Amino acid sequence: MVLPRSEKDRIAGMIMQGIEHHKILERVRETSGRNRTSILEKKDIENIIAAYGLSVNQSHHSDDSTSVRLIAQDMKDAGELLYFKDQGELDPQNTEIPSEEFVLAFMKEGQQLMFSEQLKNTEKLQVCMDSTHCISQYTGFQLTTLMTITDLHQGFPVAFLISSTVNTEIVKVFLDKIKDRMGVVQAQVFMSDDDPLFRNAWYATMGGDITVKYLNCSWHTDRAFRKSISSSPI
Repeated sequence: MVLPRSEKDRIAGMIMQGIEHHKILERVRETSGRNRTSILEKKDIENIIAAYGLSVNQSHHSDDSTSVRLIAQDMKDAGELLYFKDQGELDPQNTEIPSEEFVLAFMKEGQQLMFSEQLKNTEKLQVCMDSTHCISQYTGFQLTTLMTITDLHQGFPVAFLISSTVNTEIVKVFLDKIKDRMGVVQAQVFMSDDDPLFRNAWYATMGGDITVKYLNCSWHTDRAFRKSISSSPI
């Protein structure tokens, strides 16, 4: 049995997010019914990496900080780096970001190609932003993903931000670098969680003349609703 293209796209997106392969297997198996995806194997992931031309970064150096710098340099050489600021450094062009913060933003070649295609028809452009904790064995970092919705109604990650803090200043720098690369992104719909942080940063950066419909993610809305009910007196 062959994996559906939509599932391959979804798995490729998770690989590009840097999610560990065993976690991808667990997630896919948990969310699949009784179909080909439910018996996903490690070999399937390897085939998707090869088919999509994805790279799986190995450690460049035994020292984590040095390894990250080398990875960032590799991304810069490949034209994939959007922004990098290591901990202990102050960026004179973005002094609103404290020196103790770590910020790494990037857009892979395949992501840029997909994004460029979608920007040709902004009348249907929908974007989402969300952050994820505990993305690896390293604590204290968050992964923020900018996604677009494809013609197959699947979320496709077009840029990533790894940072020690997620706040308006850092997200605005992230979006500014995307704007420098892709131009003003005139999305018709912008979806995020119930925290206005992403929405405010998007409006401040991409604003423009177009009227954007802002939506809250259904999962976050449901969680907030349940929390409100549980805390209300009977």
